[in-house]
Amino acid sequence: MLQLSHDHEWEQLITIEAEYVTAVSRLGGPLPIEHLDEPTQKHIGELLEAILDNDMRLRQQLVERRDALGDMLQVSRRQQDLHRAYSGGKVVNAGSRFRRNPS
Repeated sequence: MLQLSHDHEWEQLITIEAEYVTAVSRLGGPLPIEHLDEPTQKHIGELLEAILDNDMRLRQQLVERRDALGDMLQVSRRQQDLHRAYSGGKVVNAGSRFRRNPS
């Protein structure tokens, strides 16, 4: 998922994230880690740390993406406001208004 966010593959990321959430919900609760040997417990701990680190990095990228989309929306709204202000609320076909008539 982290690689997909790096590659700006947002739609695929959403699909995989939904599958991830479903898979995690199927785990059903805490692992009986106390019954595992020490190397296995250590390995599970390292995996969980890596998952949490990736999750934090993914969230940072999603916040950056959200902010970028917000900026694009603001620019679009400003352009619409300018268009309304200069066209008096009417749609203006500038191509036909400024085209020179051939003589």
